[in-house]
Amino acid sequence: MRILAAGFVALVMTLGFSSASRADDLLKECMVTSSEKMCQCIIGRIPADQRANAILGLRKSNQSVSVSGNLLNPSNLSPQEMQGLNAVVAAQAYCM
Repeated sequence: MRILAAGFVALVMTLGFSSASRADDLLKECMVTSSEKMCQCIIGRIPADQRANAILGLRKSNQSVSVSGNLLNPSNLSPQEMQGLNAVVAAQAYCM
């Protein structure tokens, strides 16, 4: 029983650290174009299961703007990146 409890605690801690790491990565990508206050609001509105996709989408968007100076062409996004950017845009609209 103790082994089972220890395994459960280890799993919860791993998932917690993973979620915190994603929030940090999301904040980093968000702050390329927004204030910390806005990014904190956006992060709070994006469900944990969508954060990985939001990071992918924001990275792709940030790379596009930094390389070409042009906005991202949505047809160049994978389905995961598109889902992530949709989540960010919806959260951003709420936070404005």
